[in-house]
Amino acid sequence: MVGEDTNHGLASAGIPTDQNSSDNSGCTPYKVQQLIKEISSYMLSKNDFKNLPVFLTSMSRLDDEISSASISLAKVLSRTNPVYYIEYPYSWPDLLRKRYYPKMRKRLPALLFGKDYLMPVEGQSANLLGATPRPGLPVYSLPPGKIYDLGLNYNNRRTAALIRRIIKEKNISDYILINSFNPSNLSNIGHYLKPTFSVYHSRDAIESVKESWLEKENECVQQYDMAMATSKQLCRNIAARNNKPVNYFPNGGDVQLFKTAIEKKLPRPAELLNISTPIIGYTGAVCQRIDYDLLVKIAKANQDKTIVMVGPRLDHQFTDINLDDLPNIVFTGSKKIEELPAYLQCFDCAMIPFLKNNLTAGIYPLKINEYLGAGRAVVTTSFSEDIAGFKHNLYMADTHDEFLQMIDIAVDDNSTEKQQQRLRAATANAWENRIQLFWEMAWEAYPKKHQSSERFK
Repeated sequence: MVGEDTNHGLASAGIPTDQNSSDNSGCTPYKVQQLIKEISSYMLSKNDFKNLPVFLTSMSRLDDEISSASISLAKVLSRTNPVYYIEYPYSWPDLLRKRYYPKMRKRLPALLFGKDYLMPVEGQSANLLGATPRPGLPVYSLPPGKIYDLGLNYNNRRTAALIRRIIKEKNISDYILINSFNPSNLSNIGHYLKPTFSVYHSRDAIESVKESWLEKENECVQQYDMAMATSKQLCRNIAARNNKPVNYFPNGGDVQLFKTAIEKKLPRPAELLNISTPIIGYTGAVCQRIDYDLLVKIAKANQDKTIVMVGPRLDHQFTDINLDDLPNIVFTGSKKIEELPAYLQCFDCAMIPFLKNNLTAGIYPLKINEYLGAGRAVVTTSFSEDIAGFKHNLYMADTHDEFLQMIDIAVDDNSTEKQQQRLRAATANAWENRIQLFWEMAWEAYPKKHQSSERFK
């Protein structure tokens, strides 16, 4: 149905709707009326648009060892919309190598025969379903070229076929597709699918993840109806490369979950039962973002404290430093996001010991709102413009020496007043507020898609 929402959308797209107005292109009142009649048969109202089913693709799976922004986004969207989370495809070699792993075995009917390919997500809205694609070709490590392009086209067709299957089985006519930082997947979206509205969501400096994907990300930005990125630097860089606006869409936080670390007495995690010293904690992957030289200094300067690292260990891939030689560092391994508040409650301070480089300069870390939502004092390096936006609610160090000094202050800065102040900062960035921002940006961009379509020429 078209009404005031549609007129507002046309105005956002630069199309005059006042019958007594005209623009420089000679769009007279009569032409405006004809234009409104023309679009009334297919442009959705704002309410209908905001209630569309959402398909979301990413490089994550719903049961991965660590949570991601794409999974968080899907969870919150599913509170009001049907959401189909298209999991990152396994390759045929993955299937052979990991066929006995529990995560693989539960997907075997879907992977081999296309059966039971839609999975509900435990503890989440019934609106959220994970979708398992059939196995693809292992193109990730291939250099750009004809073989890579053929393999990628095969994988894209598999993903598109899965989405079309869901559309047919669920009797879906209009839908939104969000590509959450998987630029090699469906970069030329119009060649494979015809979503009502499409969004590319950048979360990292893609050239620092896989340089050959830069071209694919540029194609996504050009081909999708809207582009958004989680950091200010990413927005600027991607917009400059493509001469196209990129919306700022920072990560949010599950404040309702993490504030339990303030409001409830949670069971102390088993790995921490025998720790009686103050705890300096970190949650997230121990990966290429970590400043390992700084981490060693933290451990050696705080031998009266315990450093607890909660998350998957990838350090051996990025440093020759053997962290196991440091006796006051404890690694817990991966934990579900629902388990993190109990760990954070035990932290005397939380830290983000990131390097300062091109990759981290484009990061708005999920963990910052989780830390603050749990009321923790936070010490971080000044790695990005986005983290600097929290300077009134954390300790931000420009040097290693400053970082070490700030830890000594932070571990004693956990008064009830400070915890509530940090919780308020996190609440302003809750995922619920981010979703409201998403719909505002999407509704503004939606009529522009129609303005630029062939039908409006």
